[in-house]
Amino acid sequence: MLHRRRHLESARSRRTRWPVAVVAVCALASAPPLWAQPAGDLRQFSMALESLSEQVRPAVVQIFATGFTPGEGVVPSTAALLSRQQGSGSGVILDPSGYVITNAHVIENASRIRIELALVETDADGPRSVLRPRGEVVDAQVVGIDRETDLALLKLQLDRPLPILELGDSEALRPGELVMAFGSPLGLATSVSMGVVSAVTRQIRADDPMIYIQTDATINPGNSGGPLVDVNGRLVGISTFILSQSGGSDGIGFAVPSNIVRTVYEQLREFGRVRRGEIDVLAQTITREMARGLGLPQTWGVLLSDVYPRGPAARVGLAVGDVVLTLDGKPMENARQFQVDLYPRRVGELVELVVLRDGTRLTFTVARSTVPATPIDSSRWYVRLNTSSRSWACSGPATRSCCRSAGPAGCCSSPSHSSSRAGRGTNGAIEGDWPEAQAQLISGKTAPVVWPSCSRPGPRTI
Repeated sequence: MLHRRRHLESARSRRTRWPVAVVAVCALASAPPLWAQPAGDLRQFSMALESLSEQVRPAVVQIFATGFTPGEGVVPSTAALLSRQQGSGSGVILDPSGYVITNAHVIENASRIRIELALVETDADGPRSVLRPRGEVVDAQVVGIDRETDLALLKLQLDRPLPILELGDSEALRPGELVMAFGSPLGLATSVSMGVVSAVTRQIRADDPMIYIQTDATINPGNSGGPLVDVNGRLVGISTFILSQSGGSDGIGFAVPSNIVRTVYEQLREFGRVRRGEIDVLAQTITREMARGLGLPQTWGVLLSDVYPRGPAARVGLAVGDVVLTLDGKPMENARQFQVDLYPRRVGELVELVVLRDGTRLTFTVARSTVPATPIDSSRWYVRLNTSSRSWACSGPATRSCCRSAGPAGCCSSPSHSSSRAGRGTNGAIEGDWPEAQAQLISGKTAPVVWPSCSRPGPRTI
C-alpha cells in the first residue's frame, strides 16, 4: 500500500512539472546562447580600446637624438676622442603650436633632435593598407630641461596645428584603474600596451618628494617620454623608467604624474627652467612616542620641528611646535605627504596651512619663495651649457682658457679633473645674464657667475 502511494505521488509530480519544463525550454530557445553573451561584451570592450588607441595615437611622436660622447679609457687615435651616439624615445604633443614633452634622458648629449609625427589619415575613399606609411620627420629645438623630474620640453617649427593630448588629474587615479601606455619600445613606433595602476604615489628613494605612478602596463626601452593615459584618453603620466632583472619589462614601470608634468611644462615654456620654492620649515611625522613625550593631542599628523628665521613661514607667524592639520584643505597625515604636496608648487604660489597651537586652530597663508642658493666654493669652477641657444658660460681660472677656445662646445672641469673635457651637452639654461658672465670672464674677475651644473645620475633605465 505504501509502495503504491509513492508511485502515484511520483506520477502526479511528473505531470505537474511538465508545463514548467516546457516554459523553461521555450525561454532558453528565445534567449541568445550563453557563449554569445560574454563574446559580445568582449567585442565591445575590444572596440572601446581600439577607439581609445585611435584617439590618442596622433599626439604621440617618436624622437631621434644624435650627439657625441667622449671616448672611454685609452683611445687609439684622436678620431676616437668623440664617439657618435644615437638613441630614440617617445614624446607627446601638449600644444597645437608644437610643444612636445619627453624625458630629459632621451635627448641627453644630443646635438640634433628629430621628431617623427604620427600619420594622420584622411577620410579618403578606397581601401587602406594595414602597412601604414611613416609620418613626417621634423627638427626640434630644446626649450628647457628639468633634471630633477627627468622631463624636457621641445618645440617643433611647423605652420599648422597639431593634434594634442589633454592632461588629466593624476591625483584622481586609484590602484586597479585601467591605463594604456603608448610609445616606441625598441624603436617600434606607435605601439600600445595595457595594464592597471599598481600604485599612485610610489617613492623610489626615502624622503624624496618626487613620486611616480607604478603600473604593470608593458614598458620597454624606447617607451621613455611616452604617455600613460586613462580610459578617457587623458594623459595621466609620462613613462620614465622600469625596474627589471631581465633588462626588459617585468611589469614594474613608473611614470611621472600628470600634475607634476603640468607644472614642469608650464614653467619650462614660460621661463626655460623650473623655479622651485620653499616655505623654509622642517616637518616631522608625529609618532605615538613623540605625541606622548610632547603631550600632543593626536598621535598622527605633521609637526613643525624647525622654522627657519626670516623665511616665508616665519614671516607669517608659523612657529616651532605647530601641528599641521591641513594643506590647502587636504589633511596631512605624515611629513612625506607634506613634502610631496608642496613639491610641485611654483615660486610665489600661495598655500594655506591650518595648524593646531595650544589647542587653538590657526590659519596661515604662506607664499613659496625661491630655494636659497648654496654658496659656491671659490676653489671649484664649473661650466653650464645650452645647446638650444648654443650659449656657454664658465667661471674660474681652471676653465677660462678652455672655454675661450672651446666656445659653444663647452667644457667642464673641477678640482678632481686636472684637464678639461670638451663635448656638447644639454645641461639646461645658464644661470644669470650671459653678457655679464662674459664680461667677468674677460676681465679676469674670480667671482662665480654660474651655479654648479655637472650632471647627476637619474632614473634612466629606459
